[in-house]
Amino acid sequence: MRRTLVMALGLAAASPSAWAAWPDDVNLSSMSDLAGRPVLTQEDIAGNTAAYETVVRELGVAIANKPLTPADTLGVSGFEVLVSTTVAFTSTQEPEFGVPGPWGMVQVDEDPTPALILPRIEARKGLPFSFDVGAQVGWVGVSRQTVFGGYGRWAPLEGYRQIPDVSLQLGYSGYVGNEELELGVMDFAMTISYELAFGSLKEINSATFTPYGGFGRLWMHAEPRLGAEEQQDLGVRPVSGFKNSTAYEAEGNWSPYTLHGGFRIVSQHWEFKAGAVWAPKIMPTINVGMGFHY
Repeated sequence: MRRTLVMALGLAAASPSAWAAWPDDVNLSSMSDLAGRPVLTQEDIAGNTAAYETVVRELGVAIANKPLTPADTLGVSGFEVLVSTTVAFTSTQEPEFGVPGPWGMVQVDEDPTPALILPRIEARKGLPFSFDVGAQVGWVGVSRQTVFGGYGRWAPLEGYRQIPDVSLQLGYSGYVGNEELELGVMDFAMTISYELAFGSLKEINSATFTPYGGFGRLWMHAEPRLGAEEQQDLGVRPVSGFKNSTAYEAEGNWSPYTLHGGFRIVSQHWEFKAGAVWAPKIMPTINVGMGFHY
C-alpha cells in the first residue's frame, strides 16, 4: 500500500497537470490560451503584453529587499536574525466576468491567490565604520519559486540624540526556480529614524520604539526563458530598467521610485518590526518581522 501511494505521488508530480497545484507559479506558456480559447488576434497579444508587464513589475516589487530596519546599524560586534513576511497586493481582479486578470493570465488554471505571501529568513551582521551587510532567503508562497537577496547598509549619521539617524542601503535580489521567467531587482533606499526609549518604571527604560521612513528606487531586469518565436506569439519580451542593457526601456517604468515607513520595538534582545513599501502606479506591500539581535 505504501509503495502504491509513493508511486501515485511520483506520477502526479511528473504529470503536466501537477503545475496547476502551484497557483502562484508564473507560467508564461499558459498565455497562449485565454479563458478557454487560443490567443490569435493582435488585440489578444496586446492584452498579453500588458498583463506580462504588470506581473513583472509587481513581482519585482514583491521580491526586492525590503527596508524593514531603522537607520541605525548593529555595530562591529552586532548580529541579527529575523523571520519576516511580505504581503504583496497583486492585480488578480478580473477586469470583466470570465476574463482573467494579469496574474490569472500567467496561471495554468487562471485562478491565482488574491495576494502574494513571501515568508523570509534574514541575517544581518554589523561591521566597522557604521556598515552592515545582510542576506535573505524567501519563498513565494503557493509556488515552487524562491527568492535570494543580499545588501549593504551604511549610516553616515547615527547615535546623535539631537538629530535622527540616516542610512543608505544598496542590494540585489533574484527570483529563482522558475522555468520560464528570469527576474532580478537592484534596490536602493535612504532611511531616516529616531529611537525613543520607554519602560515600565519611571527613569528605567528597558525597551525602545523607533519609527522610520524614507524613499528609494528599484531597477528591474526580466527575461522570458522561451524561444524568440514563442515570445513573439505570446507578446512577451526581455525588459530592463538598467540603461546599459539592450532591453532597456525608458518608458516602461522598470526603475520605479518607492516610499517606505514603519517602526521597530525592541525589548532586551528581542524585536518586532512592521512597515510598508509603496511603489506608485505599481502596488504596495506590507512587511512584518520578528527576531533577535545582540
